[in-house]
Amino acid sequence: MKQTLFLIGIGGTGMRCLEAFVHTCAMGMADNCEINILALDTDLDNGNFARLKSLVEDAYLKVKGYNKTHYPLQETFFSAKINLFTFTPDYSDAVKNGSFEAITKYAYADGDKKALADILLSPQVREFDLKHGYRAQTHLGSLLMYHGIIDEVTKNPHGKLAEYIQMIYDAGETGDARVFVCGSVFGGTGASSIPVIPKAFNAAINILDPGKTLSKANFGATLLSAYFKFTPPDESLRSRQKVVASSKNFALNSQIAMMFYNEDKTVKSVFQKFYMLGTPTNDFETKTPGNETVTGGALQKNDSHYIELLAAFAALDFFATPIQQIDEIRNQKREVQYYYRALNPSGRVDFKDFITPERTEEFARKFAALTALSFLVYPEFNDFVAAAQAGLLAKNNISGYEDIAPQEVTGIKKYFELFHFGITPQGDITDGWLRQLHRSAGGLGNFLFNADMFGVLNLKELKKFDFNKRLLRPDDDDIAVYTFKTGLFGTPFDSFKDEFVKQHDTDSIQYKIEKLVKRMYDTINSLYGFKI
Repeated sequence: MKQTLFLIGIGGTGMRCLEAFVHTCAMGMADNCEINILALDTDLDNGNFARLKSLVEDAYLKVKGYNKTHYPLQETFFSAKINLFTFTPDYSDAVKNGSFEAITKYAYADGDKKALADILLSPQVREFDLKHGYRAQTHLGSLLMYHGIIDEVTKNPHGKLAEYIQMIYDAGETGDARVFVCGSVFGGTGASSIPVIPKAFNAAINILDPGKTLSKANFGATLLSAYFKFTPPDESLRSRQKVVASSKNFALNSQIAMMFYNEDKTVKSVFQKFYMLGTPTNDFETKTPGNETVTGGALQKNDSHYIELLAAFAALDFFATPIQQIDEIRNQKREVQYYYRALNPSGRVDFKDFITPERTEEFARKFAALTALSFLVYPEFNDFVAAAQAGLLAKNNISGYEDIAPQEVTGIKKYFELFHFGITPQGDITDGWLRQLHRSAGGLGNFLFNADMFGVLNLKELKKFDFNKRLLRPDDDDIAVYTFKTGLFGTPFDSFKDEFVKQHDTDSIQYKIEKLVKRMYDTINSLYGFKI
């Protein structure tokens, strides 16, 4: 039975959590699901949002079929149907760079209101440009994000945000509405917005249709504590920007936020599940051009971290929670339940850390299969999809894919460039999401896959890497180390083509690109001996 689900990412960390979730969908971890994703930020020009948008629109959706109606599938890559929505509060009409003072017309406020603002908000907080987020000023951000949502649905009752909130209401009326929110609790936009989202959405649906509420919607969220750092801002930047977040305060911010979530009865009553995630230290350092402190915009393109994949699996866990358990939390316990994940103190990250024991093997084989596929689609070498679409594999008895759209071929190449690696004109390897996750775990053999794979630095080394033998870690006691053999003078690519011929297109799948992807999925599973 198809599930319709709602996932919201807020702020820079939220964008990277959404990015991780899209990759789990590409693995096939959200079979038969329709996922309505909302990217919510004050700064939709930032690099992390641009990367997410490219991942969804330039890659994932094209692999599902270019300019076609998409459908949820199962037991294949890219199985979930994804719909992407975006929202950012409109500060463009405000003078003085969209500051709190300009938006609220502070200069014209009466004495009492101005006096209250003076107590709660320093001059620097009242004056800084809000376009790059709330910069760890959660007391300001919660107020502005709540009213930004209300203002948007009031002005644009037929806009995308209003449509998204209406869809949540409709899902609750016809079945089980699940809404999961991802963001950090130590920064600005995410920390500001997570507590107010259910309340703001509930007020918004009442504006759209008086009398309606989201009382039937179930809410879950990640509470991501400090896990990274960046270059401290210097005094010159502070002077220019008025307020700049500093990662040295993230640990303290996290502690204060957790106290709030533990005590605030309103927040505890509207959420059903909180997933507490963090790392022992926030030593992971994000890099920006010139190693400068970046408050937002296109240069804010922070590397991904494995904890964001944990957040994606927290969302999957919430979506998979039996409705009876959700009803028990709502009706009997009457306040949010907290969930924690402990990792190996050595820093080693295992497949079992992300998911329940009964699905660990499934996660390992699907992640491994998608990773194996990444070695078969890059344009400089082993470009199977392009070759099939161009009719170049007829001599291998592989044909019938010539009518795949060129945009779909481009989409799958773009996806794997973002997922695993790209290749520069000079032949060097660029780091995609998977390689960034490996680095965030400390490198070496700490992260899920064979460390040799991440040591490949250029096209020459890539051509020599035998992914049929060195994909998973050889010392993983919980996951079988699957391999497959090649002929005496053959390559893994030759073995893939030979096995592909033995598989067949699936009649239940409509589009030719998805038929090809499904057949590649079956081929890889057969080669490695994965049990489907």
